[in-house]
Amino acid sequence: MRCNLLILVTVVTAQTLVAVGHAQQSWQDRVLDVPYTPRVHEDKPALTLIRQDYEELEVNRNIGRSPMKIGEQTFKHGIGTHAVSHIRLRSPVPLKRFSAWIGVDNNQVTNPGTPIGSVVFSVEANRRQLYQSKVIRAGEEAVKVDVELSGAQVVDLRVGDSGNGAACDWADWAEAEIELDDGSTIPLHKMDVKKGTAGARYPFSFVYGDQHSDDVLDGWQSDRKCERLDDDRTKVTTTWSDPNTGTRLTMEAVRFSDFPAIEWLLYFENTGTDDTPVIENVQALDMTFASPISDAVPYRVHQTKGSVVNPSDFAPSVSVVDNRNRVTLSGGNGKCSAKHFPFFKIDTKDASVIVAVGWSGQWAADFQCVDKKHLHVTSGQELTHFVLRPGERVRTPRILVLNWEGDQIESNSQFRRLIYKHYAAKRNGKTPSAIPYCNTCFTRGGVWLNECNAENQISLIRAYSKLGLEALLTDAGWFEGGWPHGAGNWTPRKDAYPNGMEPVALAAKDEGMIYGLWFEPERVVAGTALHREHPDWVLSGPNPRVLLANFGRREVQDYFFDIVKGFMDMPGFRVYRQDFNMFPLEWWRRNDPPDRQGITEMKYIEGLYAYWDRIAETWPDSLRVECASGGMRIDLETVSRMHVHQKTDYWFDNDADQAHLFGLSQYLPNNVVVAHLNRLDDYSFRSTMASSLCLGWIADDPDFDVQRGKELLDRYRKLRHLLTGDWYPLMPYTTRRTEWMATQYHRADLDEGMILVFRHSESPYPAADVSLHGLKGDATYLLHYESTGETRQIKGAELMENLRLEIPEKQSSDLITYETKP
Repeated sequence: MRCNLLILVTVVTAQTLVAVGHAQQSWQDRVLDVPYTPRVHEDKPALTLIRQDYEELEVNRNIGRSPMKIGEQTFKHGIGTHAVSHIRLRSPVPLKRFSAWIGVDNNQVTNPGTPIGSVVFSVEANRRQLYQSKVIRAGEEAVKVDVELSGAQVVDLRVGDSGNGAACDWADWAEAEIELDDGSTIPLHKMDVKKGTAGARYPFSFVYGDQHSDDVLDGWQSDRKCERLDDDRTKVTTTWSDPNTGTRLTMEAVRFSDFPAIEWLLYFENTGTDDTPVIENVQALDMTFASPISDAVPYRVHQTKGSVVNPSDFAPSVSVVDNRNRVTLSGGNGKCSAKHFPFFKIDTKDASVIVAVGWSGQWAADFQCVDKKHLHVTSGQELTHFVLRPGERVRTPRILVLNWEGDQIESNSQFRRLIYKHYAAKRNGKTPSAIPYCNTCFTRGGVWLNECNAENQISLIRAYSKLGLEALLTDAGWFEGGWPHGAGNWTPRKDAYPNGMEPVALAAKDEGMIYGLWFEPERVVAGTALHREHPDWVLSGPNPRVLLANFGRREVQDYFFDIVKGFMDMPGFRVYRQDFNMFPLEWWRRNDPPDRQGITEMKYIEGLYAYWDRIAETWPDSLRVECASGGMRIDLETVSRMHVHQKTDYWFDNDADQAHLFGLSQYLPNNVVVAHLNRLDDYSFRSTMASSLCLGWIADDPDFDVQRGKELLDRYRKLRHLLTGDWYPLMPYTTRRTEWMATQYHRADLDEGMILVFRHSESPYPAADVSLHGLKGDATYLLHYESTGETRQIKGAELMENLRLEIPEKQSSDLITYETKP
C-alpha cells in the first residue's frame, strides 16, 4: 500500500529517534508504509522471543544450561528463561488450551540457602490476560497452569519480577504444551524459536473478534487516496474493509511538509447488516521506537502533571524508561488534563519525539522498554470493548507526532510553531494573538458570581473601555437559580437582569467591545429546566443530584446551540465561555452495556466536538474561552476549537503562575492559555503576562489607578506578538521561594524576543547566569532592561554563551527585550 506524496520530507539520519521500519525511507513514509513487516504465515505453531533481559532463551534446560528443576522436581522438557521475559506463540490454527508447570528454577544461584529469585507468570491471548500467578519464589514447588484459549491464535507468555528487581529470576515453563481444537497437543520445546519485537505492524492496534489487528487486516480489502489540502499538508486516507462482516476501518493521516510531523485519526464503521464482532483494546498509537545511539542510552519520557488546582499544576518531570521501569500516563476521571497533560516527549539525548493525544476524555498512554534497544509506546481511549450496530461509526483519539533531530529543547519550540500554525483555533480565518479580557467574577477574587447584575456589569464595561480592553464576560450566576445550583436553567435571573442580557451586550458594543457569558451546558442539576423538560437527555451517575447532558445526542447539541444563538443574535455579544465542573467518567461508563464499553464516551466527545465546530462555523468572529474547573480539559482537540484555556482554578499566586506557564509553554503557544491578574505591580504583571491575560481589576472603583492600568495594557499589547514564537527555559522549573525563574520568548522570524526573570522572595542570590537560545552568533543585539531603562549591545554568540542577570532585591523581577541592531 504505497502512495506517491509529492511533498518535502525530512531525511532520517543516524541521529533521529525513529519508528522501526526501513532505514532508507523518511520516518513519515515509514509511518504510512504499512504493514511495517510482512505477515509471517507459519505452517505450524512457532515461538518468537520478544524480550528477555538476561542470558539466552534455552530449550529443555534452564538458562544456566543445566536440567530444569523447580522445587525438588526435575523436568526434562520445557523453556528456560529469565525475568523480564516475553515469548509470543503464533499458530496457523485455533488453539484450545495451554498447560505447563511453572516456577523459579531451583539452583545455587537462585536459592543459595535463602531464596533470592522471585517471579510472576502470566498468560495472555490476543493481548487479554487469562492467567496471572501469585509471586513464586525459588525453592517452591512447581505450579500447574491450565488455561482455556478459546480459539486464540496468538498467545503471550510473560514472566515479570515480583517488584524486587530481576536478580536471579530464572524462570521455567516446564512441560509446556498447547492443545489444538482437534485434541492433538504440541509441546513448546519442539517449536521453532526466533527473535522479534513487540511493536504492531501498523501505527495503531486493536483486537477484533479475539484476533489482533496485525493478524486480521491482511485479510481485509484495502484502498488508499491522497489529497493535497494546501501547500504544507497532504491528507492520506487509508481504508480496510472486512469482506465478511462489513466492518470498515479508516485511517485519516495528515503529512506536513513544513514540519517533521504527521497526524492520524481512526474511524470504525459498520457497513453491514448485523452487529460487528467485539472491537476492543483500541490503541490509536502503537509504535516501537529504536534508539540510534547505543544500547546503554536510556529513553526519557518528559511528562507534565495535569491540573489539580494547586501550585504544582503542569509541573514537568522526567522518567527513565528501561527494562526495569515502565511509565503510564492518563486523564483523570474523564477530564483529559486532570491527571497528566496529554502532550509528552520521548528523547534519547540527541533525538526527540513529541506526541499529542487529541481526546477530551479518558485517555491513557503506556511506555515500555521491551529490551535494551526498543521502546514500545501505546496510547488511546482508556477502555474500549464494543460492538457496532449496523450503520454506526465511532472515532478514536487523534494522534500527532513530531520527530526532531538534534537539540531536544529546540524540539519543543518546533512543536509550538506547529501548534500555532496548524492547530490553534482561528478567529475570522486567522490565528489570533494573545488577548487581554475581563471576566468580571475575578474583579472580586473569583467569587463575584451571584452578586453580578446588569448595573454593575455595565459599570465595569464602561470602566474597562477607558483602558482600551477588547472583551468582557460575565461568569456563572447570571441564570435562574444562580451558581452552583442553577446549572440547567439558561434564562437570565429577573432580579439581576430584568431586561435580559441585551442591555449589557449593547453597552459593550457602544464602547467598542465584545461581551459574552459563562455557560456550563454539560452539568445538569437535578430539577432544573433541562432535567424537567427532557429527562431522557441526561445521563445519571453516582450522584443523583448531578446529571450529565448527553452530547452524544444530536437534539442535545441543537438545544444548546439554539440557546447560544439567542445570545449571539444580540448586538455586541460575541464571547462564549464554556466551563465543566464535574468528572464525567462514571456517568459515561455506567451507561454502557457490557458489549458497548466506551461507546457513550466516544459518542459524547464526538458530539461535543460537533457542537463546538458549529459555534465556530456560525460565528467565526467569536472569542471562545474554555474552562473545566480550571485547566482540566486542555488537549489537541480543545486547542483547535477554543481560543483560550484557563490554566487552573488556582489564582493570584505569582510564583505559581510563573510555574504553571512554564509547564504549559513547553508545548503550547502562549496565546492559547490564560492567567489571571488582579494587581498592578510589575512582579504580578510579569508573572502572568505570558498568556492571554484575564483581568480582575476593579476598574470602576474610584480609587483604581486608571493610568497605571493603561500603562500595563499598552506594554502587554506591545509585547504579546512574542508569545507565539519559540520558548526556552533559561533555568530549571521551580516553585521554591529560594530560587529564581527565567524564561525566553523568541521570534526567529523577527529575530527579536524577551526574557522574563524572577528572583523569588527567599532567594539569597542577587545575580544568575543564563545562556540564550535561537540567536544569530554574528549579529549584535540591543537589550533593553525594563527595570532600569538601560540598553546594552551584545553579540549573539556571547549571549548564547553567558548573560548575567542581576536583581538586587528579593521578590523582584525584570523584563528584558532584545532585537538586532539596525
